[in-house]
Amino acid sequence: MSESLIIGYGVMFDDQGRVMLLRRRSREALWPGQWWLPGDVTPLSEEPDDTVPRLFAQLMRQRVRAVYAHTVYGPEPASRRHTIHNAYLVTVKEALDGAPDDESNPFDAVEWWDASSALAELPEQQGELLATVIERLDSGWDFEASTSLEDLFAEDVPTPATPQPALDSLTDRIAALTRIAAGVAAGAALGRDLDLDADFQKALSLGWTRRELEQVGVIAAELGRNASLDCSQSNDHED
Repeated sequence: MSESLIIGYGVMFDDQGRVMLLRRRSREALWPGQWWLPGDVTPLSEEPDDTVPRLFAQLMRQRVRAVYAHTVYGPEPASRRHTIHNAYLVTVKEALDGAPDDESNPFDAVEWWDASSALAELPEQQGELLATVIERLDSGWDFEASTSLEDLFAEDVPTPATPQPALDSLTDRIAALTRIAAGVAAGAALGRDLDLDADFQKALSLGWTRRELEQVGVIAAELGRNASLDCSQSNDHED
């Protein structure tokens, strides 16, 4: 089995709210010719949190702060390898001396895109990452509360003066999602919608996005309908 890929992406906005995209060279093996968030594959010798700062230092000659934002999963299209896509919210700290490393640059163009156009242009997983970052920015999410993958899922994290969604325990987040899935499935089995608004609000406050909750709802509803159908067929056989 081929090894998995880990790719880190930087999400950077300008003062007009536009997002930076780079176009991959047509010769590249991964996503040739496509517009990307600034990103690169994380080599085995590198920590995932170091990939985006390295990329900006090499290609943009900028020292940046890259704060962990979100992760999604999906295959790399050429080889179908399992791929972990990590997004980081990027801010520039200072310009670096020297010229960009053009010899290893996998991109041939850089542009600022409005968010809606970028979401439509990006590959699926990157579009999901960008949509989540935008949604969390709009909701007032404090990305500074968690600066790495390890911090986000740490079991013993000191509680700040003002609790932040990223620091809620993983157990609470899973429990909130489970309640929604169970409620949607039960409602589908009964053929009516149950009042789950409080559960949805709780899940959102714990850091789940509306997109993620909608995906869970679709799956749970299908399971509920199938359970109802199986029960009905079983009763028919008994009769």
